[in-house]
Amino acid sequence: MRIKLLLSALLACALGACTITSLEPLPTADSENIRRHVEYLAADELAGRETGSPGYRQAADYVARQFQVLGLQPAGTQGYLQQVPFRQANWGHREPTLVIHSRDGDITFNFGEDFVAAPPTVSEDTVTTAGLVFVGYGIEAPEYGVDDYANLDVQGKIAVILSGRPQNLPSEVGAHYSSRRTKRETAVRHGAVGIISLNTPQREQRWSFKRSLEHLHDDTLDWLRADDVPGDAIPGLHPGVMLDMPAGRQLFIGAERSLDTIFTEMEHGLVPRGFTLPYSASLTSGAVHKKLFSPNVVALLPGSDPKLKDEYVVFSAHLDHIGVDSEGRINNGAQDNAAGIAVMLETARLFRESGRAPRRSILFVAVTGEEKGLLGSDYFAQHPPVPPQSMVANINLDMPMLLYPFNDIIAFGAEHSTLGATAERAAKRTGLKLSPDPMPEQVIFVRSDHYNFVRQGVPAIYLITGREAQNPEIDGTAMQNRFLQERYHQPTDVADEQIDYIAAQQFAEVNYAIAREVADADEKPRWYEGDFFGELFGRE
Repeated sequence: MRIKLLLSALLACALGACTITSLEPLPTADSENIRRHVEYLAADELAGRETGSPGYRQAADYVARQFQVLGLQPAGTQGYLQQVPFRQANWGHREPTLVIHSRDGDITFNFGEDFVAAPPTVSEDTVTTAGLVFVGYGIEAPEYGVDDYANLDVQGKIAVILSGRPQNLPSEVGAHYSSRRTKRETAVRHGAVGIISLNTPQREQRWSFKRSLEHLHDDTLDWLRADDVPGDAIPGLHPGVMLDMPAGRQLFIGAERSLDTIFTEMEHGLVPRGFTLPYSASLTSGAVHKKLFSPNVVALLPGSDPKLKDEYVVFSAHLDHIGVDSEGRINNGAQDNAAGIAVMLETARLFRESGRAPRRSILFVAVTGEEKGLLGSDYFAQHPPVPPQSMVANINLDMPMLLYPFNDIIAFGAEHSTLGATAERAAKRTGLKLSPDPMPEQVIFVRSDHYNFVRQGVPAIYLITGREAQNPEIDGTAMQNRFLQERYHQPTDVADEQIDYIAAQQFAEVNYAIAREVADADEKPRWYEGDFFGELFGRE
């Protein structure tokens, strides 16, 4: 961390401590309320709450009823519901094709063997033929010494892009630049009409090509804009394919350098430079489209301060899960994320029953489509029921892992804004401590719903329980890892003894403490000076 940034953070912490109202005793959360919510939302009757399903709608209606019982104001487009229009795309009886053209003839690659792709949401029929240009990682970040498009002409061409990012980019910065969305936007900015992504040895270790084949026939989902264009779409750009390494090597036969040479450069920390490939390619893709609706559930707790009530703190948690698997087994999603919704509901109750309204207003949002690509939160962040610039903070709850009574919490994103200092003070008030991110290589900060608020310039944190258990005989790290290996996104994530409701009570209370300070402080949260995300997305 740069000295200037560090001093800015310390100053912000000091100022933040001076701007909150006088502290009062924290209310006590009711673990039985949380248990009741979890057991309802994770019941078999809701069939895993898949986006757009009857079970999801039943869950949404339940959350809306709870908001009403709490006396919160409806803030959706239909009462508490904000209907999100989606386009669902599936292959139908069609499959994508990829043919490489050379002076010596054509090479046809096989879908499901040589390459994978997802059904396109923009058009039911897409055909692209163009020359190929290798553009390295396809990243343009000159402030970090990376400009993969320098001296390359990709106008009207298909960009051939390595998966991943250079080793010298900071992890979260690199995660932003290496995201599918950013790489596509960069390619189009340089005139590309299509993308071929290349599997790499590094990607193969994290997520093998064989695992990708398991999702070969999954549907694609995207929310729709008012003009019926998908929210994540880039019109004019072919949706793209991912080539496995053996097929990828064929694109570099007779080229300036082989793909294996490029892999060696990557292994040694070098950033491969791009060049024109001696081939062109024809890509076709087709899908059957269907429109469906799945609501976010939105409630408002009005603020009491005449000046601050028009600023909004946003609590978010995703309500959806992954439904029923191919064998008919229900993925109930108790921890992911019935527990997060339950904690959010209990936090809302604590505010209502505290006897003192927050100075700022609070929006409580149960979002849809997180498991489909953070879709519901993206829609909400771009279509909020309040002026976008009035949202001043986001606190996100996603799979808190309520496994044991704990001594610490983790706030992903704490180092980016003054919300980190707020979380640390709130943790101390509840007898806890704030621990650093134990898995920075996973770049969690860009992987849950809060990141869509960040992309709109809103400071955000994402909270989970820490890894230090109150019982010294419990290895918190081992328990969390075991949950991720044995229950995460599996039918075993059910509302059984795995959920510790003492931990649930702790977690609700610390979330209340964080939100209370943010809502009542004289100053709204702000990005630290020089922070990458603050400078990239910040409004001021």
